[in-house]
Amino acid sequence: MDVACEHCGALHWLAEKTSGSSKAHPKFGMCCNHGKVVLPELPEPPQPLKRLLVAADTQAIEFRKHITQYNAALAFTSLGVNDDKAINRTGQSGWVFRILGNLYHLSGALTASTGTAPSYSQLYVYDPALALQQRMHRNNDLREDTMGSLQAMLLQSHPYAAKYQHAYEILTNEEEDIQHAEVHLRVMPGQDRRRYNLPTAEEVAVILPGQGEGGKEGRDIILRNRMPHGAPLYRISDLHPAYATLYYVLLFARGEHGWYPRSQVE
Repeated sequence: MDVACEHCGALHWLAEKTSGSSKAHPKFGMCCNHGKVVLPELPEPPQPLKRLLVAADTQAIEFRKHITQYNAALAFTSLGVNDDKAINRTGQSGWVFRILGNLYHLSGALTASTGTAPSYSQLYVYDPALALQQRMHRNNDLREDTMGSLQAMLLQSHPYAAKYQHAYEILTNEEEDIQHAEVHLRVMPGQDRRRYNLPTAEEVAVILPGQGEGGKEGRDIILRNRMPHGAPLYRISDLHPAYATLYYVLLFARGEHGWYPRSQVE
């Protein structure tokens, strides 16, 4: 991928150009629809992430080498994918990650089931010291000082950390009155059409009685304290603005929203 879109700078393969454009002046429609869709520029990452991305010391080099693992350890959601394991069996070439079918993001209950260690979003409602201990238990090849500083950063800079904590408090208080209570994180339009904001951590989101079947439109992020017995993990719609920010927490460390169906068209 070495050909940039002249409008947004997204990288493409030359073969992805539109049929009406030339190799000398390729045009692409998959990224920004020829400059019609404009996303706000990402702000600078907060510290210590910014330093770890550019510094030349031992800690920063180790972080960049294992950045994917650090991100997965700190993500709110998990990655669901069927990968082709047979392609790397020969070991005669570079490692290849080939996806069979769809790639998707999954969300579970905010409370770990009995006998199961907490993970992903569950760790954001735990005591930070216990959450760090659990993250290091699963990733004992990583540096604890790096993991701890990034965890503290996200608790402060990523707005969904506070929203998940608030949802947990709401659900805990409502469990006795509403069976299978759910909190729906529903993005509401603001005055600026480019910005779609959730309720603040101090406000109450949408509380609904639920049976584990998902939202009416399937686009809300649904949080529950416990999953109904036998229910699978909840698949997050890739049309939700927070689809990317809940998994790629080190890319969207301030909780920036991505594309959604009503993104502004210029």
